[in-house]
Amino acid sequence: MFDYPVNVEIEEAARLLKGCVRPTAAETVPLSEALGRILAEPVRSGENLPPFDRSPYDGYAFRAEDTAEASQERLAVLDIVEEVPAGQQPKCTVQKNQAVKILTGSPIPAGADAVIKFEDTLFNRATVAIGRPCRPGSNLVKAGEDVRAGEEVYPAGHAVSPASQGLLAGLGHSRVFVYRKPRVSIISTGDELLSAEQKLTPGKIRNSSAYLLAGFLAGWGIEAKQYGIVGDDEKAIAEAVEECRRRSDLVITTGGASVGDYDRVLLGLELITAQILFWKVKMKPGMATLAAVKEGTPILGLSGNPSAAAAALLLVGGPALAGLCGRKDDLFEKITVRLAQDFPKGSPVRRILPGAIEFSGGRVDLNPSPRQANGRIRPWEDCRLLGLIPAGTGPLPAGSEIEALFLK
Repeated sequence: MFDYPVNVEIEEAARLLKGCVRPTAAETVPLSEALGRILAEPVRSGENLPPFDRSPYDGYAFRAEDTAEASQERLAVLDIVEEVPAGQQPKCTVQKNQAVKILTGSPIPAGADAVIKFEDTLFNRATVAIGRPCRPGSNLVKAGEDVRAGEEVYPAGHAVSPASQGLLAGLGHSRVFVYRKPRVSIISTGDELLSAEQKLTPGKIRNSSAYLLAGFLAGWGIEAKQYGIVGDDEKAIAEAVEECRRRSDLVITTGGASVGDYDRVLLGLELITAQILFWKVKMKPGMATLAAVKEGTPILGLSGNPSAAAAALLLVGGPALAGLCGRKDDLFEKITVRLAQDFPKGSPVRRILPGAIEFSGGRVDLNPSPRQANGRIRPWEDCRLLGLIPAGTGPLPAGSEIEALFLK
């Protein structure tokens, strides 16, 4: 009998693999290179953003109380005592029945508590006339409105987005402390495989799975390197895994993870005395999945079929990859969706259904490819949802509600 779990649930497989990973070491990088990286420490603000009360418009700053009785019939006429361009500091304090001409982004002068747009006034070089009452605080962008000094702006584990870059720049963070991009090696196994540039010959197929997987990994901020193709030989597979694990944070193999005579990945891992975490997962596609660990380096063995490999990468490998990156959140979120069309197949085990996201009547629909198969790549085109059809479910009509993973 096996001394490791066989035929495990998806959640158990993901848990076992995630338990073997730790975030990569951290490094400081320029903010311009931080997009998609994961913060390795919280970021606190040392200042307010914006740093001072400022105007959102080209207009006039004044005391709101001076317009309390204003109307179109009885205009409040204020003397213009200064003009403040953006980047300049006001020199005067606004007194009763005075106004300061102010440009977008300019600091609010002392004494003023309201701003009105040019187009809402009548003005000349000396005066501005306002025809309605204005409330104190109207049209002011207050200091600290976006971020207050001392506030935790982002926690450790936050993925740096374009908005994050803008906010951090506004707070003076030109460099950030982030986790190093994980390095993942992909080893493709199978005597039937050819590289993408090779001419197709009878009985052979080109290696598409490695490119599909590498694309997903790159989208998560992971450096994915394709090792190349290894034949169905356990010694060659063992040598490739040993070489890759010494320079990688995680190793992925494709093919050879099932029970056929030429499925040699499990034997190869046993040759290097890797600890097998589990073999085979209760999911379709993706059942032929295994995981192991050798001297702290996790190894994820995926099916050679592209769709099966992608499904297992996301559901089984996703939590571990998120942990390796140092992410606070997962790579996906579970939501409830409706099937946009009939799904005619039964699901003796939990079935994974990739599909595009559609919106209909305020609801989220999953629109799967009409032809789903382990070896097909097209169902993953525009895939933003992974439908999770429970084990034991028969064919489902359009409109059926199921759980799905939304890929962020």
